Amino acid sequence: MKITKEEFQRIGEESPLELFHQGIKAKETREKYTRTLRQVLCNIFEDLFEGDFEDRVNQFVKLAKEDPDWIRDLLINLSIKLKERTKLPKENSEYLNPSSVDNYFKPIKKLFDMSGVVISWNRVYATFPEQNNVSDSRGWSRDEIQKMLKFTNGSIDRAIILLSASSGIRAGGFDLNWQDLTPVYHVDDQLKFDITESEEENASVACAMIRIYQGTNEGYPAFITPEAYDALIDYKSDWTREVGRVPKPEDPIFKKEGTLLRRITTTGVKRRVERVIKRAGLRESIKGKRYEVPIMNGFRRFWNKTCKESLSRDSPLGSLIKKEFMMGHTGLIKLDRNYFKTHTLELAEEYLNAIPNLTISNEKRLRHENKKKTEKIEKLERQQREIDMLKFEVKRIDAKNKMTEAMKQRLIQWAEENPDKADALQMAKIDSNTIDIDGFLEHYLRENHGELEEFLDSISKTRVSVADK
Repeated sequence: MKITKEEFQRIGEESPLELFHQGIKAKETREKYTRTLRQVLCNIFEDLFEGDFEDRVNQFVKLAKEDPDWIRDLLINLSIKLKERTKLPKENSEYLNPSSVDNYFKPIKKLFDMSGVVISWNRVYATFPEQNNVSDSRGWSRDEIQKMLKFTNGSIDRAIILLSASSGIRAGGFDLNWQDLTPVYHVDDQLKFDITESEEENASVACAMIRIYQGTNEGYPAFITPEAYDALIDYKSDWTREVGRVPKPEDPIFKKEGTLLRRITTTGVKRRVERVIKRAGLRESIKGKRYEVPIMNGFRRFWNKTCKESLSRDSPLGSLIKKEFMMGHTGLIKLDRNYFKTHTLELAEEYLNAIPNLTISNEKRLRHENKKKTEKIEKLERQQREIDMLKFEVKRIDAKNKMTEAMKQRLIQWAEENPDKADALQMAKIDSNTIDIDGFLEHYLRENHGELEEFLDSISKTRVSVADK
């Protein structure tokens, strides 16, 4: 393959803002970065640039290309200002968590990267405050989530809350279509995405997989509990009744209320959850405007804590890699992301360990635990039956061999005792395989309820005679 001089074309110059948007595939991330960039350029840098948001982006990039050192110093000034806010008392409304400082710079770096702007980022990063990993916030507890479910308004609220708690996805992950939902079946001690008609009777939903950020580089598979899957199926019935038809694979799972098919936004999901939390009386602040539990991230923290505490049959490192991947985090090793994209059932196996603890309903959790215990007992009983059958088969083969050997010995003994009647040629032609020993053995075992020991004992007393022809 070659590109000739005639074929070569210059790529059209697109605006910095267009390039910025092109560089972010995930819708939620794109919207978040755009909001932050707008806040920086239109509010924090209000006096430094002119015009609307896009005008300011163009001026910002143009100046960065012409005088990168000036822009570097501007960003260092921004870092210093933000650092001052991290030193304020936590009850102050202007207080900024040190871990949030980097969020102001990520959109700027993406903008510069897409526009070919090079600055000394290490100089900027060196001014960031030290991060305090000790946080006053926490995740939702199971009791709190149970309380939320008592104050839901319809099946959509219930589905959103249970999906959040059992998958640990970010708020932006709710941009889902029905084709992104796939049940994982448990059939004969195996996990399968697809089952045949003959397997349906013995199959049960072990969990379900949802494809997050499908079609983007940030895409990954997450999983939900059977409890959450049932809630989605219940919501699907209401979805169908409102729209007047069964959803198509490309239709959004979560939609706005009403007969019109309009995809619910990330903000819409957050507002629904926030209303449920307020009705449940769970939205109380610690100090000032800060809350003990983040609205949506509280479910993510519940998932993370619960999964990390669940026992795993995998190695500690292997288990950690899988759990981090199911949260959409960058892999601990470079190969794991591509590996798990084609080995999702391995992730499902790991996820099953946490299902009892991720199940919110006490009744369903107890039912699930009882089911697992019953399945374990049935499996052990099945294995014991297989072992008993193998032992019996070994004994049966042993009995057959001993019977064959006994018959040979009795024939030899008879020949020695009756030399005048023994025909050497006739004796040589006798083949024990022509005697239906298996049939005789099966008949004996049926009549004697499988008592091989008595049969083996009777062989030693077998008398052999040869009929004269």
